[in-house]
Amino acid sequence: MRLWAHKPLTSNIRGLSAGALLCALWLSLMAVPAIATPAVTEAPASASTDQVLAEMVDPKFQPINSTKALKSSEQSVVRVLVVYRGFGGVPLDAVGMGSGFVVAPGYIVTNFHVVEAPPEASSAEIYIVPHKDTGAGYQQVELVKSWTEGDLALLKAPTLKVAPLKLYLTPQKNQRIIAMGYPGVTDRLLKRGGTELLVPADAYVTQGSIALFASTNPDGGRVDTLFHTAPVNPGNSGGPLLDECGQVVGVNTWSAASSLSDSGDFDVPAGQYVATHVSALNTFLSSAGITPQIQGEACYAKSEDEISKDDALTKALAAAAEAQRQRLEQAKKAEAASALMDQLQLAALVVLSVLVLVLIVVHIRREREHKEKAAPTAYAVEPDTADAKPLHLKTTPAKVRIKHPFPWGWTLLGVLVVILAMVFVVRDSGLWERHAAKKAAAETSSEGLVRLACEVDKSASPRPLNGAGPTEFEFEASRACVNNRTPYERQADGSLLRFTVSDSEPFAAKLELSKDGLRFKRSDYRLSPEAHQAYVSQRTALGTLRCAAPDNAGQQAALKDNLQKVRTLAQSYLTAQPETQTVWRCHKTEAAKPVN
Repeated sequence: MRLWAHKPLTSNIRGLSAGALLCALWLSLMAVPAIATPAVTEAPASASTDQVLAEMVDPKFQPINSTKALKSSEQSVVRVLVVYRGFGGVPLDAVGMGSGFVVAPGYIVTNFHVVEAPPEASSAEIYIVPHKDTGAGYQQVELVKSWTEGDLALLKAPTLKVAPLKLYLTPQKNQRIIAMGYPGVTDRLLKRGGTELLVPADAYVTQGSIALFASTNPDGGRVDTLFHTAPVNPGNSGGPLLDECGQVVGVNTWSAASSLSDSGDFDVPAGQYVATHVSALNTFLSSAGITPQIQGEACYAKSEDEISKDDALTKALAAAAEAQRQRLEQAKKAEAASALMDQLQLAALVVLSVLVLVLIVVHIRREREHKEKAAPTAYAVEPDTADAKPLHLKTTPAKVRIKHPFPWGWTLLGVLVVILAMVFVVRDSGLWERHAAKKAAAETSSEGLVRLACEVDKSASPRPLNGAGPTEFEFEASRACVNNRTPYERQADGSLLRFTVSDSEPFAAKLELSKDGLRFKRSDYRLSPEAHQAYVSQRTALGTLRCAAPDNAGQQAALKDNLQKVRTLAQSYLTAQPETQTVWRCHKTEAAKPVN
């Protein structure tokens, strides 16, 4: 309701064993995950539930405490007493009584008929008695302006230090309202009279709602009025009609009078109470040069009792939202760490590939140098002659061609490392996932729509659901859809997953369906009342999920996103061991009709 650091590679590589180098590189590659994965930090314990709630709720949607607001507004409501004097200044026996309220510093509004002097009086003295919590006493005030047709009067009380009430100019039909004032019947029941009426007291409060708007008042004047159901009595005249936030929506002025029927019985209409509309009051104040405080937006109010009852649920919702936020944050950190690890692994493989190629080149060069040194020359030395001289060969042999062995082992190792690096590149680029998804879709679409009959597998059900029996359903693997309406979320291994929660009972369930639909498993979890209410509230906010049309890519994408949200929400509540676990084994009975 309205009223909420690496050293550079040097030539020292020749002095290092190739096998030792590869082993060192491979060990460092395997050590990458341990040094690349950052520690996941938890949210600081000082983050309170109230702070989380303040962050997740828009301030304009936070309710005003109507109990406190109305108690504060009550201090701006005054009793109005009028002492009439006859000729010669002699007080008359009759005393006028009514109510009023502060509309601006030092100014009070009441009904004109409250302060109007009767014909037999020559003058009238007007007094106000503030609320007892203001600490002010009664005082005489001055009538500064009146409006007979609208039955309004403006009183000046320059020494009154009470906060004015705000005006809300657009009240709505059926809106809850509160009438405040000092009805005489209450004084009579409490046996208060005479000077006791000058003692500050509490205002009388009644509740109701706005029943009707009218453009004329019961006196026939063309003044905007409103009918309401908050009971008022003589003495309430001139008092405010307030919304739940303590803002003025009208001035109480009339109640339906009783009449004598033909049979001699009194006919008392029930619930017919009329107030001058706040817009008419605002016009009257403007004509007197008074600028009241105007509230432009409707307020959202709850009583202190309602707020206290909702507090536990509100905090539970906030705690669940904070826990979910922390889990998502940790998942993002873990995903980022995993991506960093993959990148480092890929980089290490690329470096390893380059080093293997370098080693192959170095090996070939060393082999070539070794063969060239071992080739025959144009001079020879006879080993048995001490002072041997160069022997000149008479014939010049043909140029020796040296055959270098090809390093097949090294080349094979290099090719293997390069292939490994390419596999990592393909996997990280998403091609692997897209190929796997297409393959899974092709495998599942071949089945089409089938009808399955299932029996409980007692050997695979350690704690079966009470009363579990056989069941039948239609299964369309290509859309992961059951009975042409219930969608399941497809997992990486091709199995299907769904989460449900009961609206009335504190139970939630995890439903698992094998890739071919021939094995169905249900796990039921018991929740605490607070967790159940929070879970149902958040699950309801995600809306109803239905199978997407097979040719509508937009619906399918939206459904996939919503199913992921449902799974994330469910996993935040289903953290304990399931109370029951039941497994059904299914077999195909007959081909179902295709979905149109």
